[in-house]
Amino acid sequence: MNPIGKYLRELSIVVMGVTITVGAGFLVNNHNIRKDQKQYFNAIILELKENAELFDNYAKGLQKSVGYSNYLNSHDEKSLNTDSIDYYAFDNADGLGWGNHNPVILYYEDAFEMFKSSGTMRQVDDKELLLSIWKVYHLMEDTQNFVDGQLQYKGEEAMRERQMIDDGKQIVGRQGWFYRNDVPQLMKEYCEGTAEFIRETVSELEKSKIVK
Repeated sequence: MNPIGKYLRELSIVVMGVTITVGAGFLVNNHNIRKDQKQYFNAIILELKENAELFDNYAKGLQKSVGYSNYLNSHDEKSLNTDSIDYYAFDNADGLGWGNHNPVILYYEDAFEMFKSSGTMRQVDDKELLLSIWKVYHLMEDTQNFVDGQLQYKGEEAMRERQMIDDGKQIVGRQGWFYRNDVPQLMKEYCEGTAEFIRETVSELEKSKIVK
Protein backbone atom coordinates (compact mmCIF):
# COMPACT_ATOMS: atom_id res chain seq x y z
CA MET A 1 0.00 0.00 0.00
CA ASN A 2 2.84 2.40 0.70
CA PRO A 3 4.08 2.52 -2.92
CA ILE A 4 0.48 3.04 -4.12
CA GLY A 5 -0.11 5.81 -1.58
CA LYS A 6 3.15 7.46 -2.52
CA TYR A 7 2.23 7.25 -6.21
CA LEU A 8 -1.20 8.78 -5.59
CA ARG A 9 0.30 11.62 -3.55
CA GLU A 10 2.82 12.37 -6.28
CA LEU A 11 0.10 12.17 -8.92
CA SER A 12 -2.11 14.59 -7.00
CA ILE A 13 0.79 17.04 -6.69
CA VAL A 14 1.41 16.85 -10.45
CA VAL A 15 -2.30 17.30 -11.22
CA MET A 16 -2.52 20.24 -8.83
CA GLY A 17 0.55 21.84 -10.41
CA VAL A 18 -0.86 21.43 -13.90
CA THR A 19 -4.21 22.85 -12.77
CA ILE A 20 -2.56 25.89 -11.21
CA THR A 21 -0.40 26.44 -14.30
CA VAL A 22 -3.34 26.13 -16.69
CA GLY A 23 -5.51 28.34 -14.48
CA ALA A 24 -2.84 31.02 -14.26
CA GLY A 25 -2.32 30.86 -18.02
CA PHE A 26 -6.07 31.19 -18.56
CA LEU A 27 -6.21 34.26 -16.34
CA VAL A 28 -3.24 35.85 -18.07
CA ASN A 29 -4.75 35.10 -21.47
CA ASN A 30 -8.10 36.61 -20.47
CA HIS A 31 -6.33 39.69 -19.15
CA ASN A 32 -4.44 40.11 -22.42
CA ILE A 33 -7.65 39.67 -24.43
CA ARG A 34 -9.45 42.32 -22.37
CA LYS A 35 -6.45 44.63 -22.71
CA ASP A 36 -6.37 44.20 -26.50
CA GLN A 37 -10.12 44.79 -26.77
CA LYS A 38 -9.87 47.95 -24.73
CA GLN A 39 -7.01 49.29 -26.87
CA TYR A 40 -8.86 48.62 -30.13
CA PHE A 41 -12.11 50.08 -28.86
CA ASN A 42 -10.37 53.22 -27.63
CA ALA A 43 -8.70 53.60 -31.04
CA ILE A 44 -12.08 53.22 -32.77
CA ILE A 45 -13.66 55.76 -30.41
CA LEU A 46 -10.92 58.27 -31.21
CA GLU A 47 -11.30 57.62 -34.94
CA LEU A 48 -15.08 58.01 -34.77
CA LYS A 49 -14.80 61.32 -32.93
CA GLU A 50 -12.47 62.64 -35.62
CA ASN A 51 -14.85 61.41 -38.31
CA ALA A 52 -17.81 63.13 -36.67
CA GLU A 53 -15.85 66.37 -36.76
CA LEU A 54 -15.05 65.87 -40.47
CA PHE A 55 -18.72 65.38 -41.33
CA ASP A 56 -19.74 68.35 -39.18
CA ASN A 57 -17.14 70.64 -40.74
CA TYR A 58 -18.16 69.68 -44.25
CA ALA A 59 -21.81 70.28 -43.41
CA LYS A 60 -20.92 73.74 -42.13
CA GLY A 61 -18.92 74.45 -45.29
CA LEU A 62 -21.97 73.56 -47.38
CA GLN A 63 -24.01 76.36 -45.81
CA LYS A 64 -22.76 78.83 -48.40
CA SER A 65 -23.86 76.48 -51.16
CA VAL A 66 -27.24 76.20 -49.48
CA GLY A 67 -27.38 80.00 -49.53
CA TYR A 68 -26.72 79.95 -53.27
CA SER A 69 -29.54 77.43 -53.74
CA ASN A 70 -31.87 79.72 -51.82
CA TYR A 71 -30.75 82.69 -53.91
CA LEU A 72 -31.39 80.92 -57.22
CA ASN A 73 -34.75 79.61 -56.09
CA SER A 74 -35.91 83.04 -54.92
CA HIS A 75 -35.02 84.84 -58.18
CA ASP A 76 -35.86 84.30 -61.80
CA GLU A 77 -33.06 84.19 -64.37
CA LYS A 78 -33.49 87.83 -65.41
CA SER A 79 -33.25 89.24 -61.90
CA LEU A 80 -30.04 87.45 -60.91
CA ASN A 81 -27.26 89.82 -59.86
CA THR A 82 -23.74 89.24 -61.19
CA ASP A 83 -22.10 90.40 -57.95
CA SER A 84 -24.19 87.97 -55.96
CA ILE A 85 -23.32 85.14 -58.34
CA ASP A 86 -19.63 86.02 -57.97
CA TYR A 87 -19.91 86.08 -54.17
CA TYR A 88 -21.29 82.54 -54.10
CA ALA A 89 -18.70 81.29 -56.61
CA PHE A 90 -15.58 80.94 -54.50
CA ASP A 91 -14.49 79.25 -51.29
CA ASN A 92 -13.86 81.52 -48.32
CA ALA A 93 -14.54 81.74 -44.60
CA ASP A 94 -18.27 81.58 -45.35
CA GLY A 95 -17.96 78.14 -46.90
CA LEU A 96 -17.73 76.31 -50.23
CA GLY A 97 -18.68 78.17 -53.39
CA TRP A 98 -20.63 76.84 -56.37
CA GLY A 99 -17.34 76.58 -58.28
CA ASN A 100 -16.03 73.93 -55.90
CA HIS A 101 -16.43 70.31 -56.93
CA ASN A 102 -13.21 68.92 -55.46
CA PRO A 103 -13.33 65.41 -53.93
CA VAL A 104 -13.48 65.33 -50.14
CA ILE A 105 -12.50 62.70 -47.57
CA LEU A 106 -15.21 62.57 -44.93
CA TYR A 107 -14.07 59.64 -42.81
CA TYR A 108 -11.21 57.26 -42.00
CA GLU A 109 -11.42 53.60 -41.03
CA ASP A 110 -7.82 52.64 -40.22
CA ALA A 111 -8.58 51.70 -36.60
CA PHE A 112 -11.61 49.67 -37.62
CA GLU A 113 -9.64 47.82 -40.31
CA MET A 114 -6.91 46.94 -37.82
CA PHE A 115 -9.58 45.71 -35.39
CA LYS A 116 -11.13 43.49 -38.07
CA SER A 117 -7.82 41.98 -39.15
CA SER A 118 -6.48 41.43 -35.61
CA GLY A 119 -8.76 38.51 -34.71
CA THR A 120 -9.82 40.37 -31.55
CA MET A 121 -13.27 41.07 -32.99
CA ARG A 122 -14.44 37.45 -32.74
CA GLN A 123 -13.51 37.40 -29.04
CA VAL A 124 -15.93 40.21 -28.18
CA ASP A 125 -19.00 38.79 -26.46
CA ASP A 126 -21.21 41.86 -26.90
CA LYS A 127 -22.44 41.21 -30.45
CA GLU A 128 -24.92 44.10 -30.37
CA LEU A 129 -22.08 46.47 -29.68
CA LEU A 130 -20.11 45.01 -32.58
CA LEU A 131 -23.16 45.42 -34.81
CA SER A 132 -23.43 49.10 -33.87
CA ILE A 133 -19.80 49.61 -34.95
CA TRP A 134 -20.44 47.90 -38.29
CA LYS A 135 -23.56 50.02 -38.82
CA VAL A 136 -21.84 53.35 -38.20
CA TYR A 137 -18.99 52.55 -40.60
CA HIS A 138 -21.48 51.42 -43.24
CA LEU A 139 -23.39 54.68 -42.80
CA MET A 140 -20.21 56.73 -43.18
CA GLU A 141 -19.38 54.82 -46.36
CA ASP A 142 -22.88 55.38 -47.76
CA THR A 143 -22.75 59.11 -47.02
CA GLN A 144 -19.28 59.39 -48.56
CA ASN A 145 -20.53 57.63 -51.70
CA PHE A 146 -23.56 59.91 -51.91
CA VAL A 147 -21.43 63.04 -51.60
CA ASP A 148 -18.90 61.66 -54.11
CA GLY A 149 -21.66 61.02 -56.60
CA GLN A 150 -23.08 64.54 -56.28
CA LEU A 151 -19.66 66.14 -56.62
CA GLN A 152 -18.90 64.04 -59.68
CA TYR A 153 -22.13 65.17 -61.31
CA LYS A 154 -21.39 68.76 -60.34
CA GLY A 155 -17.96 68.53 -61.95
CA GLU A 156 -19.45 67.11 -65.14
CA GLU A 157 -22.02 69.91 -65.17
CA ALA A 158 -19.24 72.46 -64.76
CA MET A 159 -17.42 71.03 -67.78
CA ARG A 160 -20.59 71.23 -69.87
CA GLU A 161 -21.07 74.86 -68.83
CA ARG A 162 -17.50 75.72 -69.76
CA GLN A 163 -18.06 74.23 -73.20
CA MET A 164 -21.27 76.23 -73.60
CA ILE A 165 -19.45 79.43 -72.58
CA ASP A 166 -16.65 78.64 -75.04
CA ASP A 167 -19.34 78.29 -77.69
CA GLY A 168 -20.50 81.82 -76.94
CA LYS A 169 -23.53 81.11 -74.76
CA GLN A 170 -24.03 83.33 -71.69
CA ILE A 171 -24.90 81.56 -68.43
CA VAL A 172 -25.84 83.70 -65.43
CA GLY A 173 -27.23 81.21 -62.90
CA ARG A 174 -24.34 78.77 -62.88
CA GLN A 175 -24.83 75.12 -61.89
CA GLY A 176 -28.57 75.72 -62.07
CA TRP A 177 -29.85 72.12 -61.92
CA PHE A 178 -27.60 71.19 -59.02
CA TYR A 179 -28.56 74.18 -56.89
CA ARG A 180 -32.21 74.72 -57.85
CA ASN A 181 -32.92 71.14 -56.77
CA ASP A 182 -31.44 71.83 -53.31
CA VAL A 183 -28.77 69.16 -53.62
CA PRO A 184 -26.39 71.03 -51.23
CA GLN A 185 -29.09 71.03 -48.56
CA LEU A 186 -29.51 67.28 -48.99
CA MET A 187 -25.76 66.75 -48.76
CA LYS A 188 -25.67 68.89 -45.63
CA GLU A 189 -28.45 66.89 -44.00
CA TYR A 190 -26.75 63.60 -44.87
CA CYS A 191 -23.52 64.77 -43.23
CA GLU A 192 -25.24 66.17 -40.14
CA GLY A 193 -27.26 62.99 -39.66
CA THR A 194 -24.16 60.84 -40.03
CA ALA A 195 -22.23 62.96 -37.52
CA GLU A 196 -25.09 62.61 -35.03
CA PHE A 197 -25.22 58.83 -35.47
CA ILE A 198 -21.45 58.65 -34.97
CA ARG A 199 -21.74 60.57 -31.68
CA GLU A 200 -24.51 58.24 -30.50
CA THR A 201 -22.34 55.23 -31.30
CA VAL A 202 -19.37 56.75 -29.48
CA SER A 203 -21.54 57.31 -26.42
CA GLU A 204 -22.61 53.66 -26.54
CA LEU A 205 -19.01 52.48 -26.85
CA GLU A 206 -17.80 54.67 -23.99
CA LYS A 207 -20.45 53.17 -21.70
CA SER A 208 -19.34 49.64 -22.54
CA LYS A 209 -17.57 47.62 -19.88
CA ILE A 210 -14.90 46.83 -22.47
CA VAL A 211 -13.43 50.34 -22.31
CA LYS A 212 -13.92 50.93 -18.60
